[in-house]
Amino acid sequence: MSIEWISILIVVGMLSMMVLGLPLAWSIGSVAVVLTLTKFDLNVMVMLVSRVFDMSMNYTLMSVPLFVLMAGILQRSGVAEHLFRAVHIWTGRLRGGLAVGTIIANAIMATMVGVIGAEIVTFGLLALPEMLKKKYNYKLALGSVAAGGGLATLIPPSVVFIVYGMTAGCSVGELFLAGILPGIGLGLIFILYVIVHCWRHPESAPVTAADEETLTLREKLATLRGLVLPVLIAGGVLGSIYAGIATPSEAAGVGVIFAIIAAVINRRFSISIMRESLFETLKISSMLAWLFFGAQTIIGAYTLSGGTTFVTNALKAMDLGPWGTIIFMQLIWVFLGCFLDWIGILFLTLPIFLPIVLDMGFDNVWFGVVFCMNMHIAYLSPPFAPSAFYLKSIAPLEITMGQIYMAIMPYLWLTILATVIVTAWPGLSLWLPRLMMRG
Repeated sequence: MSIEWISILIVVGMLSMMVLGLPLAWSIGSVAVVLTLTKFDLNVMVMLVSRVFDMSMNYTLMSVPLFVLMAGILQRSGVAEHLFRAVHIWTGRLRGGLAVGTIIANAIMATMVGVIGAEIVTFGLLALPEMLKKKYNYKLALGSVAAGGGLATLIPPSVVFIVYGMTAGCSVGELFLAGILPGIGLGLIFILYVIVHCWRHPESAPVTAADEETLTLREKLATLRGLVLPVLIAGGVLGSIYAGIATPSEAAGVGVIFAIIAAVINRRFSISIMRESLFETLKISSMLAWLFFGAQTIIGAYTLSGGTTFVTNALKAMDLGPWGTIIFMQLIWVFLGCFLDWIGILFLTLPIFLPIVLDMGFDNVWFGVVFCMNMHIAYLSPPFAPSAFYLKSIAPLEITMGQIYMAIMPYLWLTILATVIVTAWPGLSLWLPRLMMRG
């Protein structure tokens, strides 16, 4: 069978199984097994499994479950509550201040956890009821939580960067640095949108309540204590990496210890919190492990079938030029993001795209930031839109998925605009890594 037909059957097979309700990992894995056993013999299957096993022994992978565990503990430790309270007090008098504060709190929380789902659920439980109680427009309230939570894709210690760095063979520390300015810039774009929207539509965001207006400066300063633990945790995790004390995997362990200490300080630590966090970590890590197996197996089988050469030749035959090829790759990511999770997209496309990108002279780290920007788009893109599903899981029953989709659309377009900027100006991503290397 020709590689063209194999490529078509792989896509049709995976989409058919997902439509039937089979989880993504099983859809990819079953297609991979059928392809391998049909095209090759059993020895090739054993070889591919051995390849997956060898790659799974990569030490960097240890950081993923540790960061997930850290997020689970912080989600239950009270840190996010104190953080939101502190930010809320200082932004409350601004029209739309609660939405602005939610985005800022999400950005600060992102420097600790690096897991999008944990952020959206946490601030959905904290900020969303507060905004709806104060008569905020539901679109503004829902959108600020979903879009702000997505900043964890870019702001270190992003789990997406960790898995990308392991797969692409580049420095996770450099990727973390490269994501800082785009992450902050995207957050500022969201904040600017909220301010402008509230200026044009003042009815969508009432000003702060009277009890918060009466707080003295001393009382407001006292709320800043809620920022101490987040700053210490973020400083401990990222500082240990850039000071050369710890690798990203070891820094994740440091983060878990700090998260436990934070829970103890806030008098929230208990056996049940640890049990719930560990169980959640086990579920997510198991899902990622099966996705890793399925994606690596199908990429291995597809490569042996001549798939990588076929895709490379097809892209060259299109004669799009270097920048046209980059844009075309992003269009593929955006399309896949409507149906697949980021880790499935990464494992399926990066082994094919990366050699082409490097051959055209583009920077590996910059391409990682572009990938993460596109994954932020994917998190907001219907019908899959993981951010929308996270939000729906904790939103009031009367809020429909359609309303959530409508709420996140402005932030989706803003993210696309930011992605264009990051793609067109690689220096925005590479300035900090290069500065640190010179230093």
